[in-house]
Amino acid sequence: MKTKNLHVLAAVMASACVAMAQTLPGTPEENGLTPKGPTIFLNLPSVLNNDNSEAVGIAVGGSGNVMVGWEDDGDELADAEAVWTILDSTGAYVTPETDQTSLGADYTGKVLRNRFLSYFRADGTATSGRVSWGPKIKASLFGNNFGMGATSMSPNFGDDIEAFKGTMDATESDFPTVQLLNGNGAPLGIVSGVSDQDAAPAGSVRIGDWDFLKTGNIVIVGESRQNDDLSTRFGGAAPLRHAAYRVVTPAGVEVKAYSLLSEVAEKVEMWHGVGVTANGFGVRFALNGAGTVRLFDNAGNPTSTNINLAEATGFALAGAGGRGDGIGFHGNGKDAYVVATAGTDANGPQVWVTVLNANGSVRYSKAAVTDVVLTNPSRVDAAIDASGRVIVAFTDSGFTGQSIVLGRVLKANGEPETGTFWVGELETPETNASYSAETPRVAWRNGLVAFTWLSKNSPEVNPVTGEVLQVVAVRLFGTFTPGSAEGVGLTRIVKDTPLIIPANNALGNWEPFASVIGTSTFLIEGNTFVVNSDSMQRYVVGIQPAAGGAMRLGDGFHADDGTPFQGQINFSRQNGNPGRVAGDKRPGAKNFVVGGEASPHMVEQFQSDNRWTLGFDRLGDGRYGSVQAFSLDTVTLAQKPLHKVLDSANGRLSGGAAPGNQITRFGGDVAFLDNGNYVSMVEDRSRVLYADGNAAVATVFAPDGSVVTETFVVATGDVWQSLAAYKGGFVVRVKSVLYFFDNKGVPTGSVSDSTANASFDGGRGDGTRIFSHINSHYVYLAGKITTGAIVRVAAWDSRDRSFVASMDVSEPGFTGDADRVNGAVDALNRLTVSWVSQPTGYLKQQVAARVLQLDGAAKTITPLTSSFFAFINTSTGDTIRSVGMSVAMTTKQICIAAKGEINRDNKPDEGANTPTEVNFYTVLSHPAPAEDPTTPVGGGAAPTLKVTQAGGSLTLSWPIASSGFTLQKASSLSAPISWTAVTGVANNSVSLTTSGSSSQYFRLVK
Repeated sequence: MKTKNLHVLAAVMASACVAMAQTLPGTPEENGLTPKGPTIFLNLPSVLNNDNSEAVGIAVGGSGNVMVGWEDDGDELADAEAVWTILDSTGAYVTPETDQTSLGADYTGKVLRNRFLSYFRADGTATSGRVSWGPKIKASLFGNNFGMGATSMSPNFGDDIEAFKGTMDATESDFPTVQLLNGNGAPLGIVSGVSDQDAAPAGSVRIGDWDFLKTGNIVIVGESRQNDDLSTRFGGAAPLRHAAYRVVTPAGVEVKAYSLLSEVAEKVEMWHGVGVTANGFGVRFALNGAGTVRLFDNAGNPTSTNINLAEATGFALAGAGGRGDGIGFHGNGKDAYVVATAGTDANGPQVWVTVLNANGSVRYSKAAVTDVVLTNPSRVDAAIDASGRVIVAFTDSGFTGQSIVLGRVLKANGEPETGTFWVGELETPETNASYSAETPRVAWRNGLVAFTWLSKNSPEVNPVTGEVLQVVAVRLFGTFTPGSAEGVGLTRIVKDTPLIIPANNALGNWEPFASVIGTSTFLIEGNTFVVNSDSMQRYVVGIQPAAGGAMRLGDGFHADDGTPFQGQINFSRQNGNPGRVAGDKRPGAKNFVVGGEASPHMVEQFQSDNRWTLGFDRLGDGRYGSVQAFSLDTVTLAQKPLHKVLDSANGRLSGGAAPGNQITRFGGDVAFLDNGNYVSMVEDRSRVLYADGNAAVATVFAPDGSVVTETFVVATGDVWQSLAAYKGGFVVRVKSVLYFFDNKGVPTGSVSDSTANASFDGGRGDGTRIFSHINSHYVYLAGKITTGAIVRVAAWDSRDRSFVASMDVSEPGFTGDADRVNGAVDALNRLTVSWVSQPTGYLKQQVAARVLQLDGAAKTITPLTSSFFAFINTSTGDTIRSVGMSVAMTTKQICIAAKGEINRDNKPDEGANTPTEVNFYTVLSHPAPAEDPTTPVGGGAAPTLKVTQAGGSLTLSWPIASSGFTLQKASSLSAPISWTAVTGVANNSVSLTTSGSSSQYFRLVK
C-alpha cells in the first residue's frame, strides 16, 4: 500500500509539472502582428443587439476598407438577419448612419437609423436587415468592390425590393441574392443566384457562398432544397439536397446557366466554400458528408472532377467539417486555395490546413498548430494572401476554461512563420476572460489582417436585464513591413546625395522642392547659407541628369548682370520659407523657373532698372514671392537667366504700400504649362487685390518674363503648394476646393475635394499635395486623411471636374503615423506618392513612397510597387531621419528629395554625421519604364535617328525638318553616364569612322 501511494503521488507531481510547464499562446505583437487598435465592438446593446448574433463574416477590400457582416434575428425593422458595415483600416466607420425603411404595409412611417445596412432599392434607399438571412461577406480580389450574399426571404424581399416583387411573393420560396457595393459601401445593384425559372420549383435555395471573378463577373452557389430537381432536372437517382451554381455579370446578365455543382447527382450540402484564383474559382462542399472540392474556369466550366480532400491529401482531417459551418475555404486571387478544418487524429486535437494549387494539386496538408497543446479546437477559418502565406483562426477553451480566439501564421510552404497567439486583448490566458469568444472569421490582404468573432466580453450588457450579450467583435492588425526601394525591384541610379553640406545646422523650415526638365534633368531646389555667413539664407538648385551622373549645384537667383547671386536676398526672415522650382516637362525642353520669398528691391545687384520704383512701396524689410526663369544647357548643366528677378504678384503696380513685411508668400508654387509659359501662384498678403485678408493669386508669364495674364485672385484664404499644370491648363487648391483654369488663366470650373469621399486637410494644405502632368487631363490630390493614419490619393478629370478614382496608398498593414505627403505623376499617369512615416519600432521619422498607376477608363488606381523606404539612409536608430520630401518623375526615373540627418557615406548603421536638416535626394528607376509620349518642344513627334553603315563608316542622320536637336554620344549607359556632343554635324547628318570593338551610344536632345 505504501509503495502504491508513493506511485500515485509521483504521478500527481508529474502531472502538476506538466501543467506548470504548459506553453501558452503568445501576444500578437510577439508574433509579427501589430495591432491597429483595441477590439472594436459593433452591434452593442446601445445600438442594436437582439441577443441572437451569429454568422459573422469579414473581408478586406482593395482600398484597405474592411467589410463586416452578421445575422442577429429580431423583430420588425430591428430584425437584422443579414446586415453589414464598413470600417477603414484603422477601425473607423466608413458607413454613415443611414435611414432604413420597409415598403410593407405594416411599416408605414417607421424608420430605423444606424450603420448596419443590408440591401438597397433602385432609388438608393436602404432596407433593414429583415429581407434576407445568412450573410456571406466578400471583397473583390481584383478591385475595390464589396458585396453581401444572403438567402432572401419570401415575401419580405419582394415587398421591399421592387425589382423582385413579381418573382418573390407569398407563393415563392427563398433564394440567394447578392447586394453589390463599391469600396465605400455605395450600392451597385443586386444580382440573383437563380433565374425566375430556377426559383419556380417547390422548395428553397439557400446561399451556399459566392465570390467576385477576375472577369468582373460573379459566381453564386446555392444549396438547393428543391430536392426533386436532383432527379428530374439533373438526372439523380433520388430527390435529395444538392448544390448548383450560376455565373452572372454585375448587371445580372446570365453568363453560365444554373448548373449542378458536383460531377455526380448525389447528396450535397454546403455552408461557406467559394474561393477564387486568377484563372477561375473553386467550391468546397460535403458530398455524402465528405469534404470535396471542384474547380471551374472563369466562364463557369468545370476544370476538375470532384476532389475528395481526404483521399487527395492522405489525411482524414483534410476532409472533415461536414457542410462547412465551422471550416474555412478561400482563394488568394492568384494561384492557390486554402482549406482549414479541425478535429482529432492519432496525435490528438488538431487544427488542419490544406493548400491546393489552382489546378487542384496538393501544395501541402498538415497540422497548423504544433507549438501549444490544444484541447477542443473548433470553428476554424483561414485566409491566404497572394504570396501563399496563410493565417488560421480558431477557438479553444483549454487555456482559460473559456473559448478564446487564437491564430497562427504559416509560410507559403506550410512551415510556421509565427507561434500561436491570442487575438482579442480582453480574451487571453492572462486576462482569464469571464465569458466566451466564438466563431472567428479572418481576412488578410495587403498586409492587413482582419479578425471578427462573437464576444461576450464587450463593455455593455442588456440595459434592462443586465444580461451579457454576444456582440460582433473586430480587431485589425498590420503585417506589412516596408523595405528598401531595391527590395521592390527598383534600381538606385543616384545614391543619397546632399545638395550641399554646410558647416552649421540649418536654420529650420528649409526643405527641398523637386521638378524635372523634359525627360533629361531633375531639379532639386534647396536652401543653404549665404557665402561667408552662418545666419542668412540663399536659394540653390541641384541640377541632376535623370539617367545618372554628377549633379551640378546652381544658384536660385542670378543678379541683373546674369551672374549667380550668393548674398543676402531676404531682409526679414532667414529660416525659410522653402523655395520653389519647376521645369518645362515637354521632351526636348530646356527652361525652368525658380521661386522664393525674397527682397531683391533692397539689393544693389538687382537694381539695374526701375522695376522696384514704379510706385508700390515694398518697405525696407518687405519680402515677396519672386521668380526668375532660366535656360539650361543639358550637356554642361549650365543655367542662363531668361529674365531678371521679378515680383510675381505686384511687380507692375504703380502705387500703394504693403501693410507689413510679409507681402506675398511661397505659400504657393510655380509650374510650366503645356505651351511653354509658366504660372506663378503665391499667397497674397498685400491687400491689393483682396482688401479683407489673404488670398491665393496667380500670374501667367512667358519664359522671357513678359506677362501673359496679369495677377488675379484664385480664391480667398491661405495656401501652401497647391498648384499643378495639366493638359490645357492648371489647377489651384484652396481650402478643399480645386479651381481649374485654361492656359491663359480663364476659369473653367471648380469642385470640392470631398467628392472623393474622403476628408483631406482643409487648411492651407501643408500636409497635402496636388500634382498633374501636361500630357494628362487628370489631376491628383494626395494626403493623409483626417480620420486615420492613412495616406490616400484621389484623381479628378479636368475636362469636367468629375471624380475619377481614389486609393489608399499606404498599405492597410503599414503601421505608424503619417505626416506630410507629396507626389508626382509621369506622362502616362503612373504616379509616385511619398510621405513621412514612422512605423512601429522606428525612433525617427522616415520617408516612404509607393508607385501606382491610374486607368482613367476603368476608373481605378492600382499599385505598381508596394510601399518602400525611399532612401538608403533609413534606420530604426535615433539619429537617421528624413522628412519634408518632394517628388519628381519621368517615364523612366523617379527623384525623391528630402531634408533630415543622414550618413554622408550612405552607411546608416553608423548613424548620422551631417548637420541637421540637410537637403538631399536620390534617383530611382521607374518600375515600368516607357517612352514619354508628350508632344516635344517644337511640336510633333520626336525625330527618328537613322543609322547606316558602309565599310568602316557609320552615318547618323535625322529629318532635316527636325531642327534644333543636338546629337550626343556616350561610351556606356551605366551610371554615371557621360554624354558629349558629336562634332562635325551638318544638315542633321554626320559620318563617323568605326574602329575597335567598344560600343558607342547616341541620342538626340533639344
